[in-house]
Amino acid sequence: MRDYDAVIWAHHGMFVSGRDFDEAFGLMHTIEKAAQICVLALSCGGIRQTIPDEGLLDVARAFGVELRREFWTYNCRLERVIV
Repeated sequence: MRDYDAVIWAHHGMFVSGRDFDEAFGLMHTIEKAAQICVLALSCGGIRQTIPDEGLLDVARAFGVELRREFWTYNCRLERVIV
């Protein structure tokens, strides 16, 4: 895919791509685990602690990951989830 390596369709599933099976499966597993953690946190009354943007950027730098700026905001009500 040209701009993104993953697409998530509500109520349907996801499509991921990677250089090989391991990369695609790893991406799919990471997205699925993040969604599971989000649902568990929300079922316990919502997210009580968040990481500020600068903290998230520090973690990304430590792991050598480049974050796209349009994904820095997280809305806990899940009206729009952009991580």
